[in-house]
Amino acid sequence: MPAQSLGLPLLPPSKSKGKDFHRGANMAITGGTAMNFSFYQSLGIEDPVWNHGSLYMQIQWFMELIPSLCGTKQNCKEFLAKSMFQFGGFGGNDYNIQLLELGFTPEQAMKNTPMIINATINGIERLIALGAVHIVVPGILPTGCLPLFLTFFASSSSESDFDQYGCLKSYNRLTEYHNSMLRKQVQILQGKYRSTRIMYADYYSQVYKMVQQPRKFGFSNPFETCCGAGGGKYNFDVGARCGMPGATTACRDPSARLIWDGVHPTEAANKMIADAWLNGPYCTPPILS
Repeated sequence: MPAQSLGLPLLPPSKSKGKDFHRGANMAITGGTAMNFSFYQSLGIEDPVWNHGSLYMQIQWFMELIPSLCGTKQNCKEFLAKSMFQFGGFGGNDYNIQLLELGFTPEQAMKNTPMIINATINGIERLIALGAVHIVVPGILPTGCLPLFLTFFASSSSESDFDQYGCLKSYNRLTEYHNSMLRKQVQILQGKYRSTRIMYADYYSQVYKMVQQPRKFGFSNPFETCCGAGGGKYNFDVGARCGMPGATTACRDPSARLIWDGVHPTEAANKMIADAWLNGPYCTPPILS
């Protein structure tokens, strides 16, 4: 969405054949994590469902791509200095593995937050070393408001586990803890690399505001998945997720929904998020300032 707002084409996946990446590339991996496979293997998971590659792998792919874009090391420094990077948000899938596959409580997952933040910050510094100057670092969404987590944990939760808007408080506390720690580390980087423009993008506050006041943003039920299965309050079934057999076709009016597939915001929500990152107030400093 920021690409379109800046007049750029949608970014092609970095592994696409025969594409021109001079105007951007999407390095994302489905279910990408900040931590490497080895970390989850150490916790007892051989093949995490939610993970197909890590932040480290994405940076390796990027380093392999760079020579085809700019040639020499000096040319690449100049090229990357004029480029903008969106770094993540990383962390959400790390918590998905811990909370959904390992059965950790949010409090147990918090113990691994410093390592997840450290991996993210190390990745940012690797980009800076390559010559990156403009880097947007997003936090993560309010986990306790996502239909995925509400479907899994609402039935085993008591009324006091929910906030007044219908989100699970302990899962949002985990997200707040992660984002607070990330923001502090980004501020340290901003002071350490004075000639680099590092921007913290606040997913959490804006999406939580959409949950609090959905009609103000044009949304109906903020918890009901647009593309999914199962009906009910959340319309989410992990065995029939969007695009899988058994999932319904998309809802009649996706622009009236906040969440697309139980985890990701809809296009309508993403458009508002992109505008708030480009112009403020949910990016510090705003991308276009």
